[in-house]
Amino acid sequence: MRSAPAISLSRIALASIRLATRVWPLPFGQGLPAHLGAFATRIGVLGSEWYEFRPGLWMQLNVQDLVQQTILLEGIWDPALTSLIESTLKPGDVFVDVGAHVGYFTLLAASRVGPAGRILSIEPNPVALDLLRHNVERSRLQNVLIAHTACGDSRDPVRLYLHTESNSSMASLSSENATSGVAVDVSCTPLDDVCLERGLERVSLVKIDVEGAEFSVLRGMSRLLREMRPVVVLEMEPRLLGSFGTTRDSIVALLAGHDYRVAPLGGHSNYVCHPDCA
Repeated sequence: MRSAPAISLSRIALASIRLATRVWPLPFGQGLPAHLGAFATRIGVLGSEWYEFRPGLWMQLNVQDLVQQTILLEGIWDPALTSLIESTLKPGDVFVDVGAHVGYFTLLAASRVGPAGRILSIEPNPVALDLLRHNVERSRLQNVLIAHTACGDSRDPVRLYLHTESNSSMASLSSENATSGVAVDVSCTPLDDVCLERGLERVSLVKIDVEGAEFSVLRGMSRLLREMRPVVVLEMEPRLLGSFGTTRDSIVALLAGHDYRVAPLGGHSNYVCHPDCA
C-alpha cells in the first residue's frame, strides 16, 4: 500500500496554493495560484500528492490536471453531481461508475453505500485505471469492484484516444474529442455483461461519463434499464455526442422507450434520468 509522507515540499506548496486561491483579494487573477502550480508541476518542482478530500477518502492528485487540480484546491468536483450521488445513495445500495477516471465518484459512493453496498467502477484508460486502483487501495475500500474495459453495445475491441495531461478525464473513443495524439486499443463490453460477470443482481444508480459515447453505453445496458430500473445520470454534451453521430434527442428517445424521464441536473451538461413507476 502506498503511504503519504508526513511532510514534503510539494505538500507545503499545494497547501499554500490552496490558501492563496481561497483568500485571493482581487476581483481578477483568481486562477493565478493554480496556474503557477501547474507550471511548477510541468518543470518538476511539484509532484502529485495524496489528499484526503473526505474523511478516510484519499486520492493521489496532480495539480496539472483540471479535475485533480479542482479537487486539490476546492475539495470537490462537479458539486451538482456530487450532491445527487450523496442524496440518492444509501447504505446497501449498488452504484455503477461508467467512466470512473481516477475514482472521485467511486470513492464518494463507496463511503455512502458502506460495507453492505457495492461499487462497480469501470475505466478503459490504463493510466487513469492505475490511479483509480491506488486510490481505492489507499482509502481501504473493500466494496469496490474495478473493471478495465470500455462499455458499448458490442464486444468488439475499440480504440481509446487519450487527452493531454491537462485534462486526462477527456479520453474518448472519438479522435475528435481528444488532443494528445496518443491512442490505445482496449476491450469493450456491454454494461449488461459486465454486471452479470461481476454478479450484480441489482443496481441503484448508474453514472455515465464517456465523452460522447453515452448512446452506445445505453444500448448495451437494456437489461439493466428494463429489469433493475436504476436511476441514471449521464453527460449529454452536444459537441461530444455529435462526433459519434448522435444527439440529445436520440438519447432521450432511447430512454423514453424504457419509460425513463429525463431532466437537466446542471453542471457539465449532466442529466438525471428516473424510471417511471409502473
